[in-house]
Amino acid sequence: MSSYKYTVWFSMLTIPLGFLAIRAGGGGHGTYFPLLAIFPFSLLGTFLNEEIPVFIGIIQLPVYGFLMDKFGTKKALPFIIAIHVIGMCTVFILKRDYFFS
Repeated sequence: MSSYKYTVWFSMLTIPLGFLAIRAGGGGHGTYFPLLAIFPFSLLGTFLNEEIPVFIGIIQLPVYGFLMDKFGTKKALPFIIAIHVIGMCTVFILKRDYFFS
């Protein structure tokens, strides 16, 4: 068994979760809450550049898995949750008009 168990699992989950989040957006006519909840740093990247958010979205979950593999679940998970929630809150505050329009 690979020593990077969580990295592999999160890498495999990235594509279906990304598809579901984009599908929920409905081409601009749906909701962006799944995208905000799953990939907050991808939405945060929209402030910087057009191409960066796709790259960030693809590597975000595998990086979470790598951190859990490298530092252990008990140490890394609270840090990952805190950073994820901070990212969600930041995007929500900066793009509030998109979520309520």
